[in-house]
Amino acid sequence: MAAPEVDASQRAQHYARRANLEIAVAVLRARRDEILDRWLDAAARQPFHQGRREHAVADHIPTLYDAIVDALAGLAEGRAMEPPQEYPAVVDAARQQAGARTQQGLQPREVVIEFRLLRQEISRAFCDALPESIPLDDVLAAQLLLNDTIDSAMMVGLESLVLAVETLKDEFLLTLTHDLRNPLTSLKGTAQLLARYLDASPPDIERVRRGLEQIDAQASRLADLTAEMLDVSRIRLGRFEIVRAPTTFDAVLTRVLERQEPRVRARLRVQRGPESGRTGVWDAGRLEAVLENLLSNAVKFSPAGTPIRITVTGDERELRVSVADEGRGADPSELSRLFECFYRAPEVAEAETEGTGIGLYVARGIIE
Repeated sequence: MAAPEVDASQRAQHYARRANLEIAVAVLRARRDEILDRWLDAAARQPFHQGRREHAVADHIPTLYDAIVDALAGLAEGRAMEPPQEYPAVVDAARQQAGARTQQGLQPREVVIEFRLLRQEISRAFCDALPESIPLDDVLAAQLLLNDTIDSAMMVGLESLVLAVETLKDEFLLTLTHDLRNPLTSLKGTAQLLARYLDASPPDIERVRRGLEQIDAQASRLADLTAEMLDVSRIRLGRFEIVRAPTTFDAVLTRVLERQEPRVRARLRVQRGPESGRTGVWDAGRLEAVLENLLSNAVKFSPAGTPIRITVTGDERELRVSVADEGRGADPSELSRLFECFYRAPEVAEAETEGTGIGLYVARGIIE
């Protein structure tokens, strides 16, 4: 006869009743920074982080770690009712971690790898640090509890990720249909007017010429929107390409400034340090797209005629570029979400200000 299945929650309660977890909790607390540092090193070495430690930094992994240890401590002290994998702080941190990585464009299997790396580093440090005198049953109980908890956190994260992807897909389709509708309607209306102008006797050639200019402008707008949507998809799928070549930031900035309308150029106050003329190996077209987006936002969200300041400073290692305007600014509570895909601050959405909510997301993807 097959043994009855026992879920992780029942196992946790069973282990907690039979084992002494206090030594395990003490070890995990004492070696917290070492474990998290080793996890960050291991995560940064993964191909999806391209060896960049700063890209692998995750605020929610330390929170998840602390929540797991607190949950184990609660079991050890007899004050916790729920098993660690159902501990609210564990569940919340797992969801937050998956959500943050989704925003970075990581795929489900890559999120899973990060959770497994955490389990690996906890297990390694845990086994290395435990005194030989600790009973084997206590070691096994603590290890199984940790494995169950991290595996459950991983599943919570994946469920959250799948939900986020479905939501993103719906938002993508809604945004696409909404923003395609206006230029398509304009194109159709202009084409109908051109037909009337041509049917007139004599044909109104000047109006036809102006109508064709409008069609060209709307077609360019459609092309830009389509390109932005494709960039969003490439970032989400991890297929965003950067093609680097030697160029100066001065050349990049100059091309962007020359494309601005006269009314925008009149507002610009540009301050460039000597570092701006240094040659770097960059994707000039992508950097231009970042600057175009920041300038567009500054124009859109600040009073007409007020100055927009572009400042370029730097040192031997990097350039720092800021675009500042005199608009009302964003609510501090909204700042952490400004670079999320499709996110628009409530007051912007209520005012029906034109925009898709993807420009800053793509800009962040380019810079990263």
